[in-house]
Amino acid sequence: MNPFLRLKGILTVLFLVCLSVPAFAMDEKQGSDFNSFYQMSLGELTKHAKSTLEKKYPHENWELFRFPAFVFTNDSVETAYKIAVKNPELLAKILCYCSCDTVGHKNLRDCFLKKGKPDEFDNHASYCVTCYTQAMLAFLWAELGATDHMILEGMKRRFNP
Repeated sequence: MNPFLRLKGILTVLFLVCLSVPAFAMDEKQGSDFNSFYQMSLGELTKHAKSTLEKKYPHENWELFRFPAFVFTNDSVETAYKIAVKNPELLAKILCYCSCDTVGHKNLRDCFLKKGKPDEFDNHASYCVTCYTQAMLAFLWAELGATDHMILEGMKRRFNP
């Protein structure tokens, strides 16, 4: 066999293997948890996201963020705004599925933070169940070790079937 064709074949196999690595970024338990979060009710999702936040940031002084009153509408909203201030870069990578692009939002982060600024809060997410659900899912999935691609695909599957 021509050595060039053999090398080309080996490189092709290596390329395909490299492409498949992100698909196996999580172990079986993490993959199961990823799917269970996808199917949870809002109450269950909030409980898990709130617990995970408390474990990840046990000594966080949330009062320093000076959240406006609308953030305290309910546990889901409060949890999602806390996620937004601690993980704005994560939310900036995610398309929001509530059609808020009509009010100028470019990504999920904009639903929580005006123009992405961590000290200026947008009230949109306080009354939009899609926004605060997406924030909690993104956070939980990221904590499991999901790649950005996996998170984006999960959002598509959940909100744009």
